[in-house]
Amino acid sequence: MQHIQPFAKEEYALLHFSLIPSEQGKLAQRTSACGVYRTIEEAFSAARRMASDEWQRLRNQATEQGNAGETWHVIDTEFGYDLKRNFLVVSRFWIHAKAISET
Repeated sequence: MQHIQPFAKEEYALLHFSLIPSEQGKLAQRTSACGVYRTIEEAFSAARRMASDEWQRLRNQATEQGNAGETWHVIDTEFGYDLKRNFLVVSRFWIHAKAISET
């Protein structure tokens, strides 16, 4: 008897969305791939680590620029982690599930 799985096997891509100033001084979104993971647990662990590192980097940068009074938060979401400066999401680490084709 053949065993049928109810769900397709998946892999989990970690994407980093961030706001960066353009040459004109306006904010523009940049997206970068941060890896592909075999389990959702590995993907969330990597996302948490990267979000923590980015939070520290952005806080240090703000302090160096004289903006030490800004409020910075890491917020866990169902898709990954968001970094907020005051009330603006400036960086996002999101996990995207993708079915693995079994050929």
